[in-house]
Amino acid sequence: MSYTDAQAIKLIEKAFPALIDDLHGEIVEDLLHPQIGEFSRLAQAVVDDGDKHGWAKVTATFMELWLNSDPSVINALNVSFLEHLNFKDGDAQRSWALDAMPLPMRRAWQEMDVYNRKLHGG
Repeated sequence: MSYTDAQAIKLIEKAFPALIDDLHGEIVEDLLHPQIGEFSRLAQAVVDDGDKHGWAKVTATFMELWLNSDPSVINALNVSFLEHLNFKDGDAQRSWALDAMPLPMRRAWQEMDVYNRKLHGG
């Protein structure tokens, strides 16, 4: 199966029913990047909370989409999901989540991070 935009959102809804309202708010309805951004915000909250079980569920959902989606969904996962994740330890311990990522997801995040640092001179 190759997930289209709408099918990808349905998969996220099934995995995370609490996100349904956020995925279909007036501002984000039918806009893939903002909807994937909502999934990313949930992922960051899971990381910040140190929720290893929740992170495993997030990464499994991500990988299902990453490996089986149309190019538009993969682009949204790169730009609106991975790009916004923070794994730096600070007030919250976050580095554990980077280490717990499936290898293809970690590589994609690292490639995006390197690209963004070059782009922004960091």
